[in-house]
Amino acid sequence: MYPLLRSLDPHHARAGYLGALATVATRSIDTPAALAARFRDLLFERIYPGDPRLVDLMDRVGDARREQLHDLQRQRPADEDPAAILAGPSASTGWYYLGELWLHDACMPSALGLLARDQVDRTIDLARWTRILLPTMELSEIGFVLQRLLEEARTASRSAATVNLINVQARPALPLLYLRQLLLGEMLFPFLVGELVERQASGRPLRTRGTEGVLLSSVNRMMTVIGEPTNPDDIYELNDVFAFRRAIERSPSTQENYLRPRMEILVDIGLVGRRSGGHPPSSQFAWIVTESTRRLASEWTRLERIPNPVPEYLDAHFFTSMARVLARPLRSAGGDDERLLWFARAFQLIGREFGFTPGRVLALLACLLAWEAGTALEVSEVVGAVHGATRSVRARHLHFSGGSRFDQEFLIRLDDALLDELEHAAAGHRATEP
Repeated sequence: MYPLLRSLDPHHARAGYLGALATVATRSIDTPAALAARFRDLLFERIYPGDPRLVDLMDRVGDARREQLHDLQRQRPADEDPAAILAGPSASTGWYYLGELWLHDACMPSALGLLARDQVDRTIDLARWTRILLPTMELSEIGFVLQRLLEEARTASRSAATVNLINVQARPALPLLYLRQLLLGEMLFPFLVGELVERQASGRPLRTRGTEGVLLSSVNRMMTVIGEPTNPDDIYELNDVFAFRRAIERSPSTQENYLRPRMEILVDIGLVGRRSGGHPPSSQFAWIVTESTRRLASEWTRLERIPNPVPEYLDAHFFTSMARVLARPLRSAGGDDERLLWFARAFQLIGREFGFTPGRVLALLACLLAWEAGTALEVSEVVGAVHGATRSVRARHLHFSGGSRFDQEFLIRLDDALLDELEHAAAGHRATEP
């Protein structure tokens, strides 16, 4: 009931590292050491002069960030580049790490948050907290959706080898997928956004530390809504929330360090602005309330209550709500056949070749794909359309685990003929439109 990412810290500032991690994760039981090694191999691949990828990657780095990249080169320890010992301390290594080039890409809202080799485990932690990885270190069903979306982005790119895997905006569906998983793990985000917007509107100062710090005020705001627990189970669940508040009350630096990643994640997703210039003076709040932030606060007012309304919001309102926040015009689906068509397209992308696939994950992917095509769908609507199809001529193409069983958590397999049938019907409908 009270999900909280207690250990979120500056190593989690760039949400897109979750996507890069997903591309090297597998759908089989893994070990933390093996997964971390593959993740390091991806981020710390050396791109040397003469590598055709370097030209493309450097073309996407602006002048200011290019100088920052050169600084990183000059500051490399000798054990990372043994040749520099022979060339002298002022020599440039000449190569870059792929992860450095991605982070300094002009598409990134900030070049802050570079992961060091010994920090990659922090991204693995975040992937577990946000349900992208299972406790066994294998990709969850949602993690597999993330992996497939990024693979498709690579396939569609003219230069697949240089697609920026840590760019949250690499395709339109990704910010919504990241945000959805973060909301499942962190009930504080709506209170934080509400606090930001109310302070900006009233002219109250925005601070990272102290009794008026934004994070501490947001936690207190949340605790006021929760109220005094009377149920013993609630008291036990609230232990993490009380411990979190004590940690940020005791230490101003902890308060700031726990605020920064939350703000940077909102920046990456496009919901909060950021002052230019990298590190602003410590007296200046680094982030900016935008029109999207204000619309988000309005949409998320419903989430600032107990019991936790986030699951219902994500199920029935999320995509239309975010369309209003991001000012993205969407058309309504034409009916259950169109909803079922997006469901069948999702199955083509992630459906298991053998066995059954979780239906609600397919419904989520259907909503993400429809979003990219300019159509508004909600998970509950897609599930309802599949339910309705069991009573129609389409039922012969739907196969459920356990026979005809159907509920809100279901496993399903679709015949290939269903997609052909629905595509043909959609084409016929378009041909008859005026």
